[in-house]
Amino acid sequence: MSDAPSAHASAPTDGTAIEPTLVLTFSGHGNGGTQRRRIPREGLLLGRDEVVFDNAFDDSRMSVRHAEIRLEAGRVLIRDAGSENGTRLNGQILVGERALEPGDVLRLGDTLLVYAPSSPNSGVAEPELVGTSAAMVAVRRSVDAVAARKHMVVVTGETGTGKEVVARLVHQRSGRTGPFVAVNCGTFTEGLLASDLFGHLRGAFTGAVSEQQGLFRAARGGTLLLDEVAEIPLALQANLLRVLEMHEVRPVGGTRDIATDVRVIATSNRELIDLVQAGTFRSDLYSRLAQWTIRLPPLRERREDIPALTSHLLARCDGLGRKLTPDLAEALLVHDWPLNVRGLLTVLSVAVVSTAGDEPLSLGPEVRLALWTTRSMAGGPEKKIQPLILDKAELTRLMERFEGKVASAARHLGITRPKLYRMLWAEEIKPARFRIA
Repeated sequence: MSDAPSAHASAPTDGTAIEPTLVLTFSGHGNGGTQRRRIPREGLLLGRDEVVFDNAFDDSRMSVRHAEIRLEAGRVLIRDAGSENGTRLNGQILVGERALEPGDVLRLGDTLLVYAPSSPNSGVAEPELVGTSAAMVAVRRSVDAVAARKHMVVVTGETGTGKEVVARLVHQRSGRTGPFVAVNCGTFTEGLLASDLFGHLRGAFTGAVSEQQGLFRAARGGTLLLDEVAEIPLALQANLLRVLEMHEVRPVGGTRDIATDVRVIATSNRELIDLVQAGTFRSDLYSRLAQWTIRLPPLRERREDIPALTSHLLARCDGLGRKLTPDLAEALLVHDWPLNVRGLLTVLSVAVVSTAGDEPLSLGPEVRLALWTTRSMAGGPEKKIQPLILDKAELTRLMERFEGKVASAARHLGITRPKLYRMLWAEEIKPARFRIA
């Protein structure tokens, strides 16, 4: 067998042209995310009375003539049209005329739009794969194309992008009647992983007091998910390759091979081909596994899906039906989300707990801290992490809540007391005036 990796199948394409498109994500009507408007050649005027989407903008903070979009030499340009409250681009006041890039977030008054070039009728939302962005449409098509086939599949994507969700969906649509069985390959030593995958006989090693069939046999007739497959040690990769080629497993301590009928799906937060080139993953195993590859986009590359994901995730953290303030909606849209959907769920959980039940979820200090933390948790030495910033009004509310007790407030935020004192001094806030005698 050749050591060169084989070419893997890719998602089908239909040749549909990509058009410059605006997506309404937040307005006076609440979360959007499904209303799209192609930007015509003559451009667009965005203003309070303009019917750009299904209805005129229901936004008292938007000016009658707020911003103008025009097309020039293949670029989409935007400028503020002298609005009262200004136009914001990616959280910053827009100055002059700027060319829009995919994923750019616009705020006009309390209305939020995302520039998301896409094909007409980009797709419909599904409960399993939330989002109608072009990136998620490609994922959905890829799942549909391979689900009923016998191909082994590799699903790649950053942490928190939903690799196991996609793997389960492939299994559900495969027609296979056996179970879906998952194992995280990074949580076992080499010996324990071999036993877990292939099974072992009684007495095969110290502690093997009874026979274990292993996950390949447990998933008979179904699907076995090898989560974080890149963590499998090189020595064990050879054994796994033999199982995939021969469709037989040999339990640890055994001498007889046992036939298997399992479809294998592997996931990784790293590109396996890069590991092959680095010599840490076998090229022949890669060729066997990557008969079809599905790459999941990070959340920052499909910002127009964030409103739909927000509604979906709020149901999981006791926030079903909760509304968002425009400031929080904007913060969610412009965040980089290094932890992807998992990070979004964390921030929304904090927002639900920290906001009174009869109020819209807001961008309070606890939520700002959660956003800052999700960014810093994923930051490496090459990534500069911005400091936690609270404005004077937020610091004042914090002192009112904790009655001037700086130590308690700092503990609540998860920062040191000296750091909080410096933040208070910078805004000329004296904790003593909030203390109750």
